[in-house]
Amino acid sequence: MKSLRRDLRNWVAASPALRWMLPPLATFREALRLHWKTFGCVARVILPLLLSTGKRPVLFSRYVGLGDVICTFPAALELKKRHPGATFIYSCHPDSACLPGMGGVTELVAPFRANFLKKYWRFLFAAVYQFEYGDDRAFYVSSEILIEAFCRQFGVPGDGEHPRLHVSAGVRDRMRAVLVKKGVVNGPIILLHPGPSWPIREWPRKDWSNLAGQFAAHGYQHIMELGSGQHPHTGKIENPALPATLSLVNQLTLEESIALIEISDLLIGIDSGLLHIAASLRKPALGLFGPTTPRLRFSPKSSCSFIISDVECQGCHHRIPCIHWITNCPHDIRCMKNIPVAAVLRASLAMLAKQAESV
Repeated sequence: MKSLRRDLRNWVAASPALRWMLPPLATFREALRLHWKTFGCVARVILPLLLSTGKRPVLFSRYVGLGDVICTFPAALELKKRHPGATFIYSCHPDSACLPGMGGVTELVAPFRANFLKKYWRFLFAAVYQFEYGDDRAFYVSSEILIEAFCRQFGVPGDGEHPRLHVSAGVRDRMRAVLVKKGVVNGPIILLHPGPSWPIREWPRKDWSNLAGQFAAHGYQHIMELGSGQHPHTGKIENPALPATLSLVNQLTLEESIALIEISDLLIGIDSGLLHIAASLRKPALGLFGPTTPRLRFSPKSSCSFIISDVECQGCHHRIPCIHWITNCPHDIRCMKNIPVAAVLRASLAMLAKQAESV
């Protein structure tokens, strides 16, 4: 049977007359999967809720990165006040499934796109809130902080501050035990998050290696790399190990990574969800920004600091037309490649010294 399917795929792929069918067939399969997931959610979650409570639930939806999901929470918490006694469901990417509970929004999560829930099952909900941002549209960019934009979309108050995330004591204790097993007993903990992300957001790997070596030369012993070995769109990433660095890549759940950030002294990373997590935990973090601009992502009161490239095209993601986005940068991603290691090290050491003074 496997050989028959393989031969059929090869025959279709080799036929110019049939090759055009492959993308539509793939799209059709994805649509069937989404319909099945949606129906499962309706049958197992929504209908039982209706029967047990006699009330229609409320749906929140944002199906993108971790940071975006976190930034909807201030608006969601205000919107909940409009629906006293209701049950709330959040539709987000499976990678973000633990976040709505940690942010106090809801423990009920639909870990898939809400397209069909909103289109075919809308009548089952008291309200549906689809969070949108200016940058989601091709010929419009937002000029306000992400959190404020989500609040303004539905007319609720918001000051741009990140919501607080709450780590359970059990997960925190488990991560402390992991650190002890790895010989991390005392001393500052520095976390590095090089990615993966879209190539245009990444700082060169050689610069991360240089930075890790510089920390070791300054006597820092507990340097760890967080992240995943696979990007959801670009696939598996093979990166050389960073010197003097303990790799925790692919070894932690998101909730465990969040607990580790809470325990650590400093997170250094590219524009990513982990920076938003640090801001939500009120932990010091240093973000490296090129195509995006931190003032549109973080409040001035945030616990995060930033190194921003000084090239003239910096912040191209927020311009019309958006000249990059995924890898199509006409300037060889110089906004990230031009961030000097010395500047990152200097800012990091200053933040670590400030941390030491406050203890």
